[in-house]
Amino acid sequence: MFDRIFIKKNKISESSVDLGKLCEALLFYDRTDFLLDKFTAEQFVTSIELEKLKEYSEKGIINLHYKNSAIGIFQFPKGQKSGYGPMVTKSEAFYLEEYVNKGFLKVFKGDKAESDKKTIEFLEFCSPQEYVNDFQKLLESETEDISLLTSQLKIYINSYLPNLDVSSLELNIEDKFSTPLGIDSYIFNSNFKLEELTEKYSALLPNNHTLNWSAFLLNSFESSGDLNISSQFNAELFTDNKNLPYIQNRVEELVKKVAKSEKDIETFENIILEDYRPIREAINSGEKSFNDFTEIIDKSLKFKEWLKNLESDSSLLKQYYDAVIKESWIEKKVAKASRFGIFTGLGILGDALAGGVPIGSLIASASDNYLLPKLLGGWKPNQFIDSEVKSFLPKNE
Repeated sequence: MFDRIFIKKNKISESSVDLGKLCEALLFYDRTDFLLDKFTAEQFVTSIELEKLKEYSEKGIINLHYKNSAIGIFQFPKGQKSGYGPMVTKSEAFYLEEYVNKGFLKVFKGDKAESDKKTIEFLEFCSPQEYVNDFQKLLESETEDISLLTSQLKIYINSYLPNLDVSSLELNIEDKFSTPLGIDSYIFNSNFKLEELTEKYSALLPNNHTLNWSAFLLNSFESSGDLNISSQFNAELFTDNKNLPYIQNRVEELVKKVAKSEKDIETFENIILEDYRPIREAINSGEKSFNDFTEIIDKSLKFKEWLKNLESDSSLLKQYYDAVIKESWIEKKVAKASRFGIFTGLGILGDALAGGVPIGSLIASASDNYLLPKLLGGWKPNQFIDSEVKSFLPKNE
């Protein structure tokens, strides 16, 4: 449960890195993979001492990555309608050197020679984050998976109109055609018209936002990309809250197909850490810095081997947490509750495949056939989700 986590979507705003989530991950996980991008690299460099980063990197408890590819949704007109198709693109524009160097220029007060030297050292700890080679084909197979897209479209609509009953939603592919980019494009049709839903949403929250096929497909495919990357690392996953419902649905739809069951299958359960102190908020608000937290990380290292062997026992988790934060600034923070989302679907999958039926004969989707062996091989896409389940002290205290 606490072996490795991959933090893919780490921004709390377009230009602010989520250092608080990194601190939480370093506390609870043996290894943390952290994604940087051009928006967050500069702040990361100015917030974390290079020597401490080197130490943690050499100990294997933190691995830094940068994005060198992106998922895009291309829109192609056909008559009065539009088709949509996914494309995975690569670009040197994702490389971090320029932004890391800006950070070090601030640290060393404009000393270019020293900044250039430290930039080289920093980038030695960063590796490119890539999707698997055939990820484009995996996305194309998901584009034709009507069952999956129907369930994901319900999530998309309910994210804007949570009280809307979408149980009767239907989705189909009206047309499929080739494009000059060499990718197929799809015209979708649903009995829930996104234009009409935009009007309903605008009546509730006038902000000029539209519900549209491009945004829906990007949300769905980005979530598949999150799963693809974390499965390569055999790591648990932390991503944007908006992606979480798609990810849980993606895994549960896969389990449902294998189990051949029409019933809803809950593959994620929660354990609660009831006396958690808000580390993330303290770091991200600037009340405490990453360097203030390093003493806690250093103290936690001797407990890591023990922690790795814990299952989903919240009482042992509490013992670990209490021992690490004892007599520190964290212990003085107001308590709240946080939860760990634990993947529990392996038993269902094992039972379904006990007869030794080849995976490819069960599921038509290439994407499903990529994910299923990963799950059966022991990968658990758990989520550590920080949420205020309840308050433990009155607000006036």
